[in-house]
Amino acid sequence: ATQKVVFAGFENFRVAFMEDARFFPMLLSIAKDTLINTPLIVVFALFIATLLSKDIRGKGLFRSVFFLPVILGTGFVMEQILGQNVDQQAMEVARGILLPPQVQGYLGPDVTGYILEFFNRITMVMWKSGVQIIIALAGLQGISASLYESGRVDGATEWEMFWKITLPMMSPILLLNTVYTIVVSMTDSGGIVDYIVAKAFNSTPIQFEYSAALGWIYFAFILLLVLAVFLVFRPFVNRAADNKRG
Repeated sequence: ATQKVVFAGFENFRVAFMEDARFFPMLLSIAKDTLINTPLIVVFALFIATLLSKDIRGKGLFRSVFFLPVILGTGFVMEQILGQNVDQQAMEVARGILLPPQVQGYLGPDVTGYILEFFNRITMVMWKSGVQIIIALAGLQGISASLYESGRVDGATEWEMFWKITLPMMSPILLLNTVYTIVVSMTDSGGIVDYIVAKAFNSTPIQFEYSAALGWIYFAFILLLVLAVFLVFRPFVNRAADNKRG
């Protein structure tokens, strides 16, 4: 017998927001983490890229150190080899080194919780910033050296040149890094993405239509967030483009 397809309208979207007890809290949680981690990663990447662009010894070694987590910890294959999420493993190792169990017992559960949350955030920022550092380095190398020479002739300090030359000229790169970080953070394996996939293939009964609705909601949320970022960066990027033409 052939199965009749019935148009459900907005029923699946209503269920996602009104009846699903997991989807909306997961969406809010990942949105909060993305909004906190993204500026930290972008600022950290610019800071490290600025240091690595200077004429210091061992620049290649330092660049490799910051890019190494991208090579070792990316992808489904590495997770299968290690038997668990690579990001989670990295945070557990960092916590064990920075805050041993003996110290945790001495500080108490409340203070330990705050410190561990801070370490988790810092570890995640460092672990996820490899690609952004490379992109920022490429952007810094594209800034004409004559601009800095002119600034030094006019008596500008390094701090003043960073705010007046480096930051405005880097605004397109900062926009690229911000969008890249948002997309990677919200499409990374685990959490809400696994939940959407599980609804389609691992639930009983299989709910392809509901999973598709969740996917469209998530896609629309990411798109709106990226559009908001473009609107925020638009005046700065336009100003940088005008400076290059001038």
